[in-house]
Amino acid sequence: MQKFFSSKTLSLLAVVVLLVACSLPAAAQTAGYDLLQTGSGASVDLSSIGLGKVSLQSFPIQSSLGNTDTIMHRTKDTVGGGSTPVEVTALFMKSASSVTYQGQSVDVYVTLNNSGGTIPTTTLPQPDSTSSSGTVTVRSDGTFDSSITVNADLIFVKAGTSVTNSANYVAHQGAPSISLSSTNSTWSAGAPSGYPSSSSFPSGGFYPKPVHNGPHPVIPSSCNTGVSPAQPTSPQTASAPNAKPGNQAAAPAQQIAVRACTEVVTLQ
Repeated sequence: MQKFFSSKTLSLLAVVVLLVACSLPAAAQTAGYDLLQTGSGASVDLSSIGLGKVSLQSFPIQSSLGNTDTIMHRTKDTVGGGSTPVEVTALFMKSASSVTYQGQSVDVYVTLNNSGGTIPTTTLPQPDSTSSSGTVTVRSDGTFDSSITVNADLIFVKAGTSVTNSANYVAHQGAPSISLSSTNSTWSAGAPSGYPSSSSFPSGGFYPKPVHNGPHPVIPSSCNTGVSPAQPTSPQTASAPNAKPGNQAAAPAQQIAVRACTEVVTLQ
């Protein structure tokens, strides 16, 4: 005998299916990028050159990415769970204070630019060759593990000067390797509030919150309207509001209009 469900029963079943579907991460995690910001407690061990452990702070890459200073690239889809190779696309950090190196006061920058030109080296310099890689294992229950080895670059510049001008360099060399690992960190299929939207570095539906065991704690990035500090403001180069034609100094690079950071909007 053929049985038919009432409209009330069908409605109830639809609600149950919807609730179950919403309780699990979406199964559409494709290869993509993670935009991250360095948290407090980051450091680099420079004992080998007599500087000991140097505390680091976040240094945003460019205004269109908000406060992003770290970009990771998952190179393989993990639909429904699985492992993917991961590469460090970009890294930009600066010593929290100046240090003395080779008899002079310097700022230490830790950089990595593996963006293939998407981020120009005039914005994020990397004078020495490096390579960084690892693995991320994603589970459908909203957790993941990761293991990454980071080989970045060290740039020592005269204290208070721009790292984007090689004339300011005192020295540069490869940084000591660091290992970062996480176990049962969480991820979501929806972007955190304020997360930057980038067509150059799309997420692929995977937004991690890694809890690293290592000297580089990170949190998801967020948008801001500030200007990237890669080119410090110089009073000598700023244009005076009422300057006469011919007497205006050149406007500094950071005053040129840049793309604003746009947040990802997640429909509920």
